[in-house]
Amino acid sequence: MDAISRIETFEARVPLPQSLSVGTAQITHRTYSVVRITTNDGLVGMGYCYSRGLPIAKIIDDVMTPVVIGKNSDSPDEIRKLILGFNWQSSEHGTVTSGLSAVDIALNDIAGKRAGMSISKLLGATATEIPIYSVVGYHYGDNEIGLEEEINHALERGIKSFKIVVGAKDPQRDANRLRTLRTLVGDSAYIAVDAFRTFGSLDNAIKRVNLIKEYDISFVEDPFLESEGILAIALRDATGVPVSFGESLASSKMAAQVIDYNQVDVLRIDALVIGGVSEFIKAANYARAKGKSYATHIHSEIHAQLASLTSNLYLGGLEYLDPRYEIDLFHHLLHKPLEIRDGNAIISSEPGFGIDWNMEAVKRFSS
Repeated sequence: MDAISRIETFEARVPLPQSLSVGTAQITHRTYSVVRITTNDGLVGMGYCYSRGLPIAKIIDDVMTPVVIGKNSDSPDEIRKLILGFNWQSSEHGTVTSGLSAVDIALNDIAGKRAGMSISKLLGATATEIPIYSVVGYHYGDNEIGLEEEINHALERGIKSFKIVVGAKDPQRDANRLRTLRTLVGDSAYIAVDAFRTFGSLDNAIKRVNLIKEYDISFVEDPFLESEGILAIALRDATGVPVSFGESLASSKMAAQVIDYNQVDVLRIDALVIGGVSEFIKAANYARAKGKSYATHIHSEIHAQLASLTSNLYLGGLEYLDPRYEIDLFHHLLHKPLEIRDGNAIISSEPGFGIDWNMEAVKRFSS
């Protein structure tokens, strides 16, 4: 039995070069809970999650590690059930399942390394690359010059689809930004918008979406909280624009519920919140069975491996944040970020998830 002999956690806090507006919040750092699991046969697996300033590494140390030390590393799903069973009172809450996701990803990383295969290949996929869409417009600035530069840089990299941040300024400003984006990328590009749960009331949401829908919006993401699915239905009915949410859902069962209630048109799935590899795949497959597509939430290195297993990924591709703009700072923990070639993410063929971790950087940002 290849038992789990050691679990180490690191809470990496990486400063943003400038404060970032995410809806009404001001963010100064990105924080990542990194997990390193070692087996008694010497295999080492790495996983992580977005901790968003929460003490997820401590949760892993205090309530997960004691449960799984000495257990068989061959069965990530059994480890997941064990952790959730011991923490039943919080078993499907995002803070706990984010930590669990990091553990699950590390165990799957070990499984790939044990087999000498990438996760994608180990689970049966044959794709070597996958399209991406670029997220633009986090920094509004005083005009659209910065936005134009972001869009043109992405186009030069062969990226064909986009998502733009909305909701932080007045509705007309967002309409102007959508017009700029659509003009530069042409009629055939897929464009989505991310509202960061800022719309508040249904009336405000309808007003804003009606103002931008002429630019052929693939979906409006997170117009409200995930718990406000009834409002999402009403927004879709009033505007005709598809809605998307789900990145905070903490299990595939939760994903199934919002689909069954027809609250979502494009399901958002984050493997680093939902519980890891199997839960991601279950949610994606349930969406497919119900005739729905799904979209990923950043973490491109992880999601490239998993999305290659599915047939119903949003046609725009994987969500991607260009390291050039220092919005998601995960690349600061790596020797080399995900390779993008002609608008596609190149799926690593290295064993496991193929993430080239820089442990010196992980430790430095965790000190």
